[in-house]
Amino acid sequence: MTFEIEIKKKSFFNVHDKSEVEVLKNINISIKNNEFVCIVGPSGCGKTTLMNIIGGLIETDHQTIRLDKKKLNIDENFGYVFQTSRLLPWLTVRENIELVCDEKKDKKRIDELLNSFDLFEFQNYFPKSISGGMRRKVSLARALARNPKILLMDEPFISLDQPTSESLYDVLLNYWKDNPLTIILITHNLKEAILLGDRIIFFSKRPASVVYEHKVKSKRKNLSIDNNDIQEEYAFLKNKFPSLLKGLI
Repeated sequence: MTFEIEIKKKSFFNVHDKSEVEVLKNINISIKNNEFVCIVGPSGCGKTTLMNIIGGLIETDHQTIRLDKKKLNIDENFGYVFQTSRLLPWLTVRENIELVCDEKKDKKRIDELLNSFDLFEFQNYFPKSISGGMRRKVSLARALARNPKILLMDEPFISLDQPTSESLYDVLLNYWKDNPLTIILITHNLKEAILLGDRIIFFSKRPASVVYEHKVKSKRKNLSIDNNDIQEEYAFLKNKFPSLLKGLI
């Protein structure tokens, strides 16, 4: 399976000065079946816009999104994890996951996710009664509830402390190991990208285009961003391309 993304351009109209702002330009990305790809780039360069186009949340006339050269059915193929958990506060943990499922038909699937994410005993809790890290787990479980082929993750670990983030890395990678799927993750954290990804795609500043691709050498032996392999690969990239995180090479 090959997932192909081609976006010639994407612009937005700036209501303040009545001008057109180009956000994306000449994006061509090909992702292999079950590959974990991380996208890194300067703040505001268009990473979230790209993710929203892929996930069908933004429409544009200048895009081609295909799976094995066929047009995608967005509802069936994608799961989406946002920067915040986006749980409905008046629904329980289980009910938030059931939002995207058939409550009766998918009961077994929901039970499996609750168990594998250590959420089963909290299934009747409301979001305000559980920790921020657990709320992120629930949003991840919800995104996976329909067994998507492609998981889109827009900075899902942002604002979490390192121990909580690393516990979620473990949850995500254990699921991915047992249930292979293609994952596209946006992050500002280069060490996180090295730890999780098979490949890192670096974007330029706006309008975003791909400036560099890096095949990750670290092998996820230790799920800590402070382990030696991660530190060495991070130092290599920073020394070779000092301005890479600014979108320059």
